[in-house]
Amino acid sequence: MALGNQAYDLSRYEPKPEKQPKMQVVHRAQPVKSVYGVRPITLVVVAMMVVAITALLLYNNAMIAEVSAEITSTTAQLELLQNENARLNRELDMKMSNEAIAQTAANELGLTKLENYQVAYINLSSQDVVTAKNNSTGTGIFAMIGQVITKIQEYLKF
Repeated sequence: MALGNQAYDLSRYEPKPEKQPKMQVVHRAQPVKSVYGVRPITLVVVAMMVVAITALLLYNNAMIAEVSAEITSTTAQLELLQNENARLNRELDMKMSNEAIAQTAANELGLTKLENYQVAYINLSSQDVVTAKNNSTGTGIFAMIGQVITKIQEYLKF
């Protein structure tokens, strides 16, 4: 052993300064961008909106086609009914004409036209006379009330 400084080395027992961890500056993570500089969530939302609008347009066109088909069938049915109505009106006019009525009366009912000998004339040159019947049964107050009531009833009968 070598003799040298016989003093104890106390530095061994002194607290050593702890090593400070290295500080690194971490930059905030940038959102993931696609090739065109747009976030993927934006692309998904836009794609969903495009799909929704396309679906609405297809539904709208289907409804228009359905209503158009219904209008076409209803128009055809209306035309058939109008033709049937015109045919029935012509048939009614033919049956209600004077010639058709005269033929029906002669053929089916056995009627003939009126002859001169079948006409009887009545002379009404005498004067028309109206006589009123006197219904007074008494001159008392009850008789007068009865007459008033009778006149009111006659007035209301028409």
